[in-house]
Amino acid sequence: MEGRSTTTSAAESPEIQYHTPKPPNQIFVLSGQSNMAGRGGVVKDHHHNRWVWDKIVPSECASDSSILRLRADLRWEEAREPLHADIDTGKVCGVGPGMAFANAVRKRSDSDSDVIGLVPCAVGGTAIKEWERGSRLYEAMVKRAEESRRHGGEIKAMLWYQGESDVSDIHDAESYGSNMSRLIKNLRHDLNLPSLPIIQQVAIASGGGYIDKVREAQLGLKLSNVVCVDAKGLQLKPDNLHLTTEAQVQLEHTLLFSIVTFKQSAALCRISNNIKKEEGTKATGALLPRWSVSLTATGDGLVSSYSSC
Repeated sequence: MEGRSTTTSAAESPEIQYHTPKPPNQIFVLSGQSNMAGRGGVVKDHHHNRWVWDKIVPSECASDSSILRLRADLRWEEAREPLHADIDTGKVCGVGPGMAFANAVRKRSDSDSDVIGLVPCAVGGTAIKEWERGSRLYEAMVKRAEESRRHGGEIKAMLWYQGESDVSDIHDAESYGSNMSRLIKNLRHDLNLPSLPIIQQVAIASGGGYIDKVREAQLGLKLSNVVCVDAKGLQLKPDNLHLTTEAQVQLEHTLLFSIVTFKQSAALCRISNNIKKEEGTKATGALLPRWSVSLTATGDGLVSSYSSC
């Protein structure tokens, strides 16, 4: 058997024995719709008239024993593409941003003993109203997030990529901001993580009727500890909706930049709070400012930049 699983001979036992990996200590929730679930490398097989994944995995998305994935049955296993295969079961999944991001975080880890846990929750074609508290998708996300930290791991952030399903109706587009704000507040409350960092990838679909309104709402959220990643300019597939495999890998640079931004801002907050305590004033807590991160195309490739909002 490949990886850490082992099998015995048929004469001994037909059962598969699974090695239980060391639980992760750094956890990231992956949620939203199809571009988070991953459509990179999903192509049409015209001979059989069906969609298939080309199974091309860039080196940036390679599996690693220190990167785990929470399966649909709430068990940890070594993560590999496609991350959402047993979560977004209604569609063919391919490469998303999760593995490239996890590998980048692992390489910058302060400790060789760190184990990264990814919690796939995204489902393609879903509108934000389908993620409201009490819905099947929201409750499943909370359940999976709770299970992921059962062994003591810390949820570092939620990565959210959604919005394309809200661009065709004016009411959906105009209510996007309030719906997203409510989702973040509910999730932070239900996980008892009032300062949970949110990395929101801004919708970049081309051709949607009200895409500009949705993007405006996403970039205009007035919540602390939120980074908006605007990857406008990355390559889309011919459907003008889904990111290519190459674009998903390029997105990793901006996602990692967001985590670095959070860490640097948190350090500044701690310094500020310590000064306030020494001066006898009230500390405000580790609430970080809201940041917007974008990709800029240059002759040397894509360059990340950020600004406070």
